[in-house]
Order: sequence, then C-alpha cells, then structure tokens
Amino acid sequence: MKLTVIGGGGVRSAFLAKSLAYNAHRIGLQEVVFLDSSAENLTLFGEIARYVFNTIRPDIHFSLTTDPVAALKSANYVITTLRVGGDASRIRDERIALEHNTLGQETTGAGGFAMAMRSIPAILNYCQLIEEHAARDAILFNFTNPSGLVTEAIIKSGFKRRVYGICDAPSELIRELPSILGCDPQDLKVECYGLNHFSWFTHFTVQGEDVTDRLINNPDLYLKTAMQYFSPELVQLCDKQLLNEYLYYYYYREVALKAIQDAPETRGEQIASINQDMRKELAGVNVRETPEAAFDIWMKHYLRRENSYMQSESHQEKFNTREPLTLQQFIEEPDTGGYAGVALDILEAVNSNTTKRIVVSLANNGTLDFLQPDDVIEISCDLSKTGLKPVTPQHVPTAQKNMISCVKEYERLAVAAILNRDRTLAVRALMAHPLVGSWSLAQKLVTAYLDDTHCKDW
Repeated sequence: MKLTVIGGGGVRSAFLAKSLAYNAHRIGLQEVVFLDSSAENLTLFGEIARYVFNTIRPDIHFSLTTDPVAALKSANYVITTLRVGGDASRIRDERIALEHNTLGQETTGAGGFAMAMRSIPAILNYCQLIEEHAARDAILFNFTNPSGLVTEAIIKSGFKRRVYGICDAPSELIRELPSILGCDPQDLKVECYGLNHFSWFTHFTVQGEDVTDRLINNPDLYLKTAMQYFSPELVQLCDKQLLNEYLYYYYYREVALKAIQDAPETRGEQIASINQDMRKELAGVNVRETPEAAFDIWMKHYLRRENSYMQSESHQEKFNTREPLTLQQFIEEPDTGGYAGVALDILEAVNSNTTKRIVVSLANNGTLDFLQPDDVIEISCDLSKTGLKPVTPQHVPTAQKNMISCVKEYERLAVAAILNRDRTLAVRALMAHPLVGSWSLAQKLVTAYLDDTHCKDW
C-alpha cells in the first residue's frame, strides 16, 4: 500500500511522519511519499520527517518529491495538508479583516473565506491528478483548512473517490477527558456534532453510565483541557454541552476582537516571525548530515509557536505547555495520533473486529435532520468492518441548530461562490456569516480579498 502526503514539507511534518511510521503496520503500508511544491521546505522540514520515519521504520520506502504525478501514481491513500499562499497571505487576510473591525481568524469568518479562496482551487487541481494517477480505489483525507469548506468543495466538484475531512481538535479534547473523569479512554463514549471548527460535545458516558454532571462540575475541566477558554456558566447555557475551542470566536467575539486589535501583532505575524527565525538558524545546518542539530532548532521554534496558541485572543496561558525534547526523546515518546490517527483509524477498521468511535467530516445524508443531505458536517462515527456509521446526537438544542444552520448557509454559498468564481455569491456568503452579517461589510471584504493574484478572473 502507498500513502502520499500533499503538503509534506510543512512545519508539522515530523509529527505526521512519526504517526505514520508507528502505525504503518495497521494498514500494511509499504511506501510513503511526502510531496511539496517547495523544494526548500522539503530540504528542511521534509528531511527531519524523513529521519524520524526511517529511524522508526527503515523497512518502509520513504521519499520526498516535488513531482505530483510521481507522488500520486498508484497511491492508495492521500492526505492533504496545504497552506496556499504561506504566511504572507495569512497576514494579509487578518489585516484586511481587522481594518474592517471584524475577526480575521484563518479558518472562520472573513479570514476563513479568504483562505478557502486559495485552498479550494489548489486542492481541486490535485484532485484531478488523483483521478488520473492514483489507484482506482484511492481514499482522500483532507486536512487542508478550512477543512469543512474544502471537503464540501471536493465532494460538490464531482470528485469520484471516497473523501473524508479530518481535524485533530475534536479528538484532542476527547483525549483530555478520561484523566478528568478518572476512567480508561476506551470506556468513555462522547457524541460530537456540528461543522468543522464549529462543533459541540454531548452525551458523556463511561461504561454506559451518564457522567455529564460529574464532568462539567469538575474544576479541572476548565483548567486542564481546551475548555479553559470557556466559563462553566456558558456550558450550562449550552445545555451542558462542551464546545470546540474555535467557538471562542463566536461566544466571546468582542473579547477576541479587542484582544487581537490590542496585540502588537496578529497570530499570522507571530507565526511568520517564528518561522523566519527558524529558517535563519536552519540555513546553517545540513539536515541530512546533522539531523539532531536541525531537530533541536526546529523543536525550539515549534514550541514557541505551540505554547503561544490563543494567548492573544484569550489572555490566558496554555495549560499544557510543552518542554523541549531531543530528537531521540521525540521518537521514543508515545504517539498521540493527531489527524493522521483519524485517517489510520478509518483505514484499519476495514480489517478489524472491534468498533471505535472517531470524529470526521462527511456528507450529512440525514444525520442532522435540519440540514441538507449533501451538506458536509463534523460528526462522531462508529467504525467497524461495515464502514463508518454516523452517530445521530440524542439532543441538539434549538440554539445550536440555529447557529449551525446559519454557518452552514454561509458554507454552501462560499463553496458555490468559489467553484463558480461568482462575486455576488461571495458577498451573499459573508452576509450570511454571523461574524460578518452585513451587506455593506461583506461587499468591502469581498472586494479587498478579490484584489489578489489568485482571483483576477472573478
């Protein structure tokens, strides 16, 4: 079996390589290819990933390439993790939104729409190559943000292979809960429903016993998990449901906007500065000859990035800041799976006798009865030999239904606008988005975002 990663030269490639290497036996991997359009990124981050992978599984052929046809030829599985336009485009997206007094977060609101305008055309070009060169039964796992929008665009473009949207945010929160409840992870069951970066968690059971009240009344939930950004009172108002961390931008909109506006730099500018410092240091290192030295530089700057996540928006220190690891410690540390783990769980389930619950984005097909069948939703699924069975949530409060319906209307219009290169639909999309919600503002934002080399033909 061959697995290809599109965007394999990203900063997080080492984590993906580690996860794939430790779990390759689960799906019979024989070849792994990391593809990236940037030869420089492959020389730096791709080579770190190569060393990690080869140290764990030297028996599996691992390669780096900038050739998409060679990378996708006969591929059985494809994971996409692209950032089209790089840091510069992210900064521009953020600044345009802030100039118009609205949030420019890169996956939601105006910033998410701008990112989708770049991500979707690039992914669809790769989808055409997958149709032409990959194995006939190839499966695509999309991690390219905004993941829900991109996955919906892939499906609605007529792509003929199986495609799933994957994200690590839901699984990371769920993974934090057993320690709060004092239970084994396999004994905990959770229902997740909504849209990507716009989902809620409900119906918490341990070996069949409802533990919702015990969970939401535990102070550690708000200190030691991603729920640190939300108040217990809000959880009660949400019918005792936990929240995806990205809902912070909706429930605390004015707080987040003011914090970002008052900060000396946007998150994109912060990331760009960190990446620039990292590249400067790595420029003097031959990664292939001295991987330990390269890894130390990468780890130092990567932790600057991770440990500062959402600090400006929330004025909170992260509860789970990480300490630096050596290359050997990184390799030996147990793998947490991340988004690769979701993909591997799906692939392994075909040959497994056990059932496992994961969160994935796929076509609704009646799971949420207040949405259209072809809407892409983020939902808990039970995996088994028979495939993925979406778990219909036992209770979706009216407030959540209204919020999801509103954002989904934005997503439908945004996908249609991008697939058809239609400026009017783009304005309608941002009008529908609750973080914009204004015709005059939507017009200004669309005009500003379309003034870009990627969108001259709109």
